[in-house]
Amino acid sequence: MEAELISVSPAHRLIQRISHFLSGLYSSRLNPIYYLGAITVFLLILDVLSGIYLFFLYEVDPKEAYESVEGISSSFIGSLMRGVHRYSSDSLILFAVLHMVHMILTDRFRLFRWVAWVSGVATLIIFWAIGVSGYLLVWDERAQLIGILTAKFFSVVPIFGHALMSAFLGTDEKYLGGMFRILLFGHIALTILLIFTLWVHVMRISRPRIFPPKYIMALITVYVFAVAVIFPAKSDPPADLGKVPFGMSMDWFYLTGYPVFKVLPLSVSWFVFLSLFGLLTVFPWIIKGKRNPPARVVEEKCEGCEQCFVDCPYEAVYMKEVNGKKKAVVVENRCAGCGICIASCTYGASTIPTVPFTDMVSGIAQKRPDLVVFRCPFSAEVKGGEGVEVYTLPCAGSVNAVWMREILKEAGGVLIVTCDGPDCYFREGTLWTEERFLGRRRPRLLKTLPRGKVRIVEAPSVADIEGEVYRFLEEIREKRLPEDVRIISRGSVRHTLAWAVLLLPFLTFYPLTVDRMDFYPRDRALLVLTFKYRSSPVRKAEKVYSKLEHMKAVEGIAVERTPVEVVLKMDGKEILRKVYNPRGLRKDASIYVYEEFLIKPGDHTFHLVLRETAYPDKVYTLELRKNLTPATSLAITFSEEKGFFNLGEGLK
Repeated sequence: MEAELISVSPAHRLIQRISHFLSGLYSSRLNPIYYLGAITVFLLILDVLSGIYLFFLYEVDPKEAYESVEGISSSFIGSLMRGVHRYSSDSLILFAVLHMVHMILTDRFRLFRWVAWVSGVATLIIFWAIGVSGYLLVWDERAQLIGILTAKFFSVVPIFGHALMSAFLGTDEKYLGGMFRILLFGHIALTILLIFTLWVHVMRISRPRIFPPKYIMALITVYVFAVAVIFPAKSDPPADLGKVPFGMSMDWFYLTGYPVFKVLPLSVSWFVFLSLFGLLTVFPWIIKGKRNPPARVVEEKCEGCEQCFVDCPYEAVYMKEVNGKKKAVVVENRCAGCGICIASCTYGASTIPTVPFTDMVSGIAQKRPDLVVFRCPFSAEVKGGEGVEVYTLPCAGSVNAVWMREILKEAGGVLIVTCDGPDCYFREGTLWTEERFLGRRRPRLLKTLPRGKVRIVEAPSVADIEGEVYRFLEEIREKRLPEDVRIISRGSVRHTLAWAVLLLPFLTFYPLTVDRMDFYPRDRALLVLTFKYRSSPVRKAEKVYSKLEHMKAVEGIAVERTPVEVVLKMDGKEILRKVYNPRGLRKDASIYVYEEFLIKPGDHTFHLVLRETAYPDKVYTLELRKNLTPATSLAITFSEEKGFFNLGEGLK
């Protein structure tokens, strides 16, 4: 029977060692490792509330955005709220990733759990997008460089091209203002979208843990506010549309992927990005594993009490009407094979091959042991021996309290070994077991039975409970049992250490959000060519029809425009010759150009020519001589009034 059950893996056992240590500090009921997902949700709430405060004081106009952020930071409350917003969002990413790793190592992401996993990956991507858009709205040098690097990344996609990069460097502040409004709307819209993805994340889970225990929430709130006070969130210098920042302060929680752009071509970066998140999305189907056989309901025995429907942790049971009576039905592809529904049924209508009640009772009647032990594969090992009979079931939650009437006739006592409280592999097996045997949940342990003969021990597979087993055996043999069911768990909090251990991850926030990184070599100068050009039409619509006179075009509308050729020479040597096509499916929109050149510092002459390919006589030129020092940029742009001109050297 045990061979048919899924069991604890080496990776899961490693996590149990860590969680068992933490349970010694926090107690099993308050162990933060069991609430990583709930902690993430709580941090999201802190993030949203502080974000709402900042929203009402923020100026969305890029001309005023930086000053408004600095104005917010100039007051204590504003600086505190900005810090809470920064560090709650950072810790949100940290705990979301820890939650994901925990799910992988404990094998809680495959089979019947795939919906939660896939929606979790989508939620993580949305978290990242919200964080990046939030940094852009500060409009400091970090925001500008993030914008340029992100635009470069998306420039590989034909629909974007060079258009996005022009927003973060140049003279078109109107275009940038529009981008800011889109970013702010996207920042808010994505936050609202999280409600949907989080709902999908838990929609197949009964009674999900949305919030961690109050003790954990109080500690986290104190830590976030304390970090915000001690290490106030600060901006980089203000953005300058006339130059490119060579480096920025890194927030490694959100900007981890950006250093990849330094070493890999954009197309390869896309491959890495899509491969990573594609692999994460299909991960549940890549790793094959064992699955417990599903439960089934014997329709003739079902009395429609709905207890199995209520108790199922994964909503794999539903009620349907058969001949005017309610009957339980199991959805096999959702069933975890935990057997919790077996313990929910007073009438024996739920069955599962891995819980052979009849065979177990028969074996107990023959051997008449002093102690019968029921355990799950994820709980502590118990050795069978003289006077001890051990049965491994898919979950301790599959032990039906009604069975005790039969078992205690033949055995001296029953020991149920469960997972460590909230860490039940099937979520609620431990909780339901304890509630049933304490008489708080149906079906209850009969009051007429000697209740002291039943004991429940919460212990993961890494725990040693031989002492507990030996003590219980002695009590049974010496007939000095308690009057009621006893539950043994790690129930005390060591406050002096508990607060310090949870503080450790929060202490990493400051160094991981102020580290500075260069994205261009500081021993070089940077030449940037960035402009928008509306070329001449090569084809116009001959007639434009409209029933309304005022909506008729005065002249023909361009339905196709000419490409342009750009030639750039530095010190007489050609470094660029390229043809750029108008955007749009019909090639009737403006042309966007963005090119970067790393050059040696020094005195240089530049000769730039733009020529329309369909109208060779239509030419714009620029002759320029500049002395560029290391870590400076020279940006050249274009306007119809001025032609080509220098945005600014960025000289220091």
